[in-house]
Amino acid sequence: MEQSPGGGKAEVPSTQSGVEVQFVRRGRCLTGLHHTPILAHPNSDCSQPHRKRMHIEEHRVVGDGIEHRTSPNHGGPFPSGAPDTLVLHFTAGDHVDWAIDRLCDPTPGQRVSSHLVVSRSSAITQLLPLDTIAWHAGRSTWHGRTEFNGFSLGIEIDNAGRLLPQGESFVSWKGTEYAAADAVRGIHRNESESSWWHRYPQAQLEAIETLCRLLIDRYGIHTILGHEEISPQRKDDPGPAFPLDEMRRRLLPESVAGYDATAGASPA
Repeated sequence: MEQSPGGGKAEVPSTQSGVEVQFVRRGRCLTGLHHTPILAHPNSDCSQPHRKRMHIEEHRVVGDGIEHRTSPNHGGPFPSGAPDTLVLHFTAGDHVDWAIDRLCDPTPGQRVSSHLVVSRSSAITQLLPLDTIAWHAGRSTWHGRTEFNGFSLGIEIDNAGRLLPQGESFVSWKGTEYAAADAVRGIHRNESESSWWHRYPQAQLEAIETLCRLLIDRYGIHTILGHEEISPQRKDDPGPAFPLDEMRRRLLPESVAGYDATAGASPA
């Protein structure tokens, strides 16, 4: 969310099994995590993966499990040829409802928004039409392009982000406690030391990929980026627990501009 970022295997707490997460280097850049499919914890209500059926009508995503609210925080319509980019964020909150309320908050000086929000149970909430500029990217630069709000769709993913160990559990910056099974250790693409991060459930990952594929097909999207790539000095989402590079490889052909996104990430 836009608010006040060397190889080896990532670690998971000893109480969790069935997940292997590795880092892959491409050139000089640490591209993040290369995942085998992440398995939701067996006790999680997200442990049964499924494919969503959805389509787009008049710039609105329609389908099972998709809700709509209207954020007052937005610009005008996209210029011709836009949107052409997807920017992925995590909410850094403790519940999807908190994030949606935050993205719809009209308080002056705190107005941010996003087009879509994906919950941990894979439910999708759309906050703005897909032909309207949202305020999700902030100061942003990548490959000579700036001000990503003007040509990108923002997808917020319900995830607490960075976690700190606390005894046998973990805690977020908001003070919310998480079980060891919900944490994964990894090195962020913009950092050199490992830290702990909130795990993304499998159902959520599948919903995000299905949604991204729909947007690519409808709008001719040619670039998928993390907020951490367009604002690397101040942002760390979606973080190393999210299989961003692997998802890009599946969704975008190598010949498409923006495929090897991390190869030229520029500081904002």
